[in-house]
Amino acid sequence: MKFETLEEQHARRNEEDIEINYEDQLPLEIEEDLKGEDHISYDSDDTEADTITDEDESEEAAAASAGLGTGWGRIIYSPIRRGKRVEMDVCRATNAEGTKGSFDRIIVTKSKNPTMHRQAKRSLWGDLWPL
Repeated sequence: MKFETLEEQHARRNEEDIEINYEDQLPLEIEEDLKGEDHISYDSDDTEADTITDEDESEEAAAASAGLGTGWGRIIYSPIRRGKRVEMDVCRATNAEGTKGSFDRIIVTKSKNPTMHRQAKRSLWGDLWPL
């Protein structure tokens, strides 16, 4: 059995098969239908970005302060796995406003806390870490 080379396969192609007419493939009828439609605007289409109430501001402030000062820190660099211990650099807020923080290196060993060690091995840069 003899297989054809790529050059032989290209030599057998018809020129009509090579030429592609992209206009035949695009649905022109849909484009024509969209041009002919009149769009009706409704009052609900308008955005309400300018109208912020006091309730919205208090909800946003409560949501922003909920994550700060809760004892959870953010892993800054990728955790370093060294045998049966994992070293992580964690940054956390020290006050409720989040204006002051601390940068700590945490070492989690397998012998002291196996479940935390397993979580530390699977953690990535940017994950939250309890302190």
